[in-house]
Amino acid sequence: MTFNSTLFLNLAQVISTELRALWLLGAVEASQWSGRGHAGLDCWSPNINIARDPRWGRNQETPSEDPTLNGLFGKLYTKGLQEGEDSRYLKVVVTLKHWDAYSLEDADGFTRHNFNAIVSDYDLYNTYYPAFKTSIIDGGAKGIMCSYNALNGIPTCAHPNLTSVLEDWNFSGYITSDTGAIADIYQEHKYVSSGEEAACRAVVDGRCDINSGAVYHDSLLGGVKKGFCGMADVDRALYNTLKLRFELGLFDPIENQPYWHVSPSQIATPQAKDLNLLSALESMVLLKNEGKILPFPTGKSVAVIGPHSNAREALVGNYLGQLCPSNDFSCVQSVYEAIGEWNVGGSVSLHQGCGLTKNDTSGFPAAISAAKQADYVILVMGIDDSIEAEDKDRVSIDLPTIQHMLIDAIMQLKKPTALVLINGGMVAIEQEKQSVPAILEAGYPGMLGAEAIARTLFGKNDHLGGKLPYTIYPADYVNQVPMSYMGMEPVSNGSPGRTYRYYKGPVIYPFGYG
Repeated sequence: MTFNSTLFLNLAQVISTELRALWLLGAVEASQWSGRGHAGLDCWSPNINIARDPRWGRNQETPSEDPTLNGLFGKLYTKGLQEGEDSRYLKVVVTLKHWDAYSLEDADGFTRHNFNAIVSDYDLYNTYYPAFKTSIIDGGAKGIMCSYNALNGIPTCAHPNLTSVLEDWNFSGYITSDTGAIADIYQEHKYVSSGEEAACRAVVDGRCDINSGAVYHDSLLGGVKKGFCGMADVDRALYNTLKLRFELGLFDPIENQPYWHVSPSQIATPQAKDLNLLSALESMVLLKNEGKILPFPTGKSVAVIGPHSNAREALVGNYLGQLCPSNDFSCVQSVYEAIGEWNVGGSVSLHQGCGLTKNDTSGFPAAISAAKQADYVILVMGIDDSIEAEDKDRVSIDLPTIQHMLIDAIMQLKKPTALVLINGGMVAIEQEKQSVPAILEAGYPGMLGAEAIARTLFGKNDHLGGKLPYTIYPADYVNQVPMSYMGMEPVSNGSPGRTYRYYKGPVIYPFGYG
């Protein structure tokens, strides 16, 4: 990851400009992707939850395991989206998520819909709150999303203490539920017994202005009639949501509002693409370069091997808009293609060797043969959203066994070899740290990520300097603490601690390394 905060702001500014342009364009033509107009000026981002546990399926969405860094990201992302040339109006509205103590999808017999996060006041104020506080107080965030989980016995979307915290920070925006979270109040958490009471508890105690779901539609009026809440509470929620539309300038004359005159030519500009590439280049994390084996020379024969060697979709992670005109991933360059482009005057061979997880070695012989014939070998390994995703936590944080096996087989050849890792959450590479001379952590590097990888390997990345946004723990870490344990500090005969701030055990690579 890049720790360049200027990029956080600049990328958000591009997003806000493109969103305004797409929103205006949507009034007259449908998206090729959805078939509908681009509706809405409210982004359900950024995700600034802490990367608390390496097993969490959504680590790929969050900036880091550090509250200060997440707060800086949230603040600058907020400013980049909401602020622009016309100080009278919001350009776009951010929605910080997920408020709060949310970092479990499906683990230890719980799901995110019924999980009760038990968190001490110390951890709330020192780990879970700070990124939101910075984004609201210093960034001016106008939106926040309450999460699925309960916090210390109370669903977050109906939590009066969380409401009090936001009031202490002078939060002046709106609150939405995550999709289905208000139904979870009575259906999963059993906090109340009906949709009517759940709707009212959310409106009154959680100050939840918008229900992403059907509970308000189906049950809020019934809750008012039964006395669980009053129309004044409903009016307050409606006021908050309409107020933001006024702040966006939607009810004022548009002639002198620059945000109403953003041209479609502002979408995917060359400058925006350059910024995208710069972000990818700066985000490359060089973990190892023994004997300065990198950069590889161009003009040689290179074997590109591994389950991600020709991947496209895996490079861009989750939560995507339309990337390619054909609404697929055909325009995303693969690592194999990028190596071929940047290895000027040389040759490149492609062999997958194995899948991500399936215990099938039938592709090993061809991959080994290709490596034998090549001057240099590039191994492209890792995971994807079939392993980590929203609603899907990991059980193991180790690089899949079949990939360890393939790497070991290739390393027996003693060829100059570089390992490239494609992943969101960390993967344990204890044996590769010892056996592979060069290791590049690429994360999910995005639309132009393959180019950034190739340029780094061939010494054409003048912006190399990425740092790890998380600790790379040994694979055995998962046996030392249940994922559902939310405490951060070490506990005698229990948790060894979480994140670089509290964990003092052995690491493969520490937070901030690179």
